[in-house]
Amino acid sequence: MQTDFEKIENKRVESLFATFLLLVRMGDIDSARFTLNRSLLKSTVKHYLQDLQALKARYGIEKFVQPQKAAGLSAAAVMRFKPILPKNGGDEDLFESEANEIFAIFHGLCLCSEQSDGKINLQAIQSLAAKPEFHEWLSNFRFLLKFRNYSAESLVMIFDTLAHFAK
Repeated sequence: MQTDFEKIENKRVESLFATFLLLVRMGDIDSARFTLNRSLLKSTVKHYLQDLQALKARYGIEKFVQPQKAAGLSAAAVMRFKPILPKNGGDEDLFESEANEIFAIFHGLCLCSEQSDGKINLQAIQSLAAKPEFHEWLSNFRFLLKFRNYSAESLVMIFDTLAHFAK
């Protein structure tokens, strides 16, 4: 019998893997150049779970956290461990790649749009992406993740704000 902790761990591994596959299918990540590293994925999820426990303790959350909180913690963990790696270790354009930033943001959007049946509402994400302000928001968010300082909780606030105002 799985504990709640193990269920959350498995769910997060599955959601990250599914997000990677979706980004590959949509053409946002080139699977000929990049792969999702299993070991770094496990480290990402373990770090996420540690942050999740700390957040629950800090704010007295007994059950489930809001999706936007999970999104921010997950994005921070992805950016800490960067589980998407180039297949070619000598890839000279590696620094130019934003594969992990795109992965972190899109996974967060997927978490925020998760429905009660556990499925992702891709139409909600597409609707958000169709807004004229979205591309500037996405560009600014990628820049923040790649070049600036942030905390897991500041990323939670970004997804929280988005969840409240992007309806």
